[in-house]
Amino acid sequence: MNKEEVKTKLKGFFESNLGVDGSMLNDDTELFGEEIGLDSVDSLEIISFVDDEFGVSMAGAARENFLTIESISSFIVENA
Repeated sequence: MNKEEVKTKLKGFFESNLGVDGSMLNDDTELFGEEIGLDSVDSLEIISFVDDEFGVSMAGAARENFLTIESISSFIVENA
């Protein structure tokens, strides 16, 4: 799976499962800052989704891997 496909699936997950407005989701939008405002519970849901959907464990991954859709998708592609 290429990076663009990963980003598309991640954006769909953020919209449908976390209630994020899709128009706010750019590749470099900060997910846990003021723009989107996700919290630690959301990060657990992201970890679970990435594990189930891509077979990549993000448990224990460094914080910088969770900052944006770009960073999450890079982590997935590098660790798949």
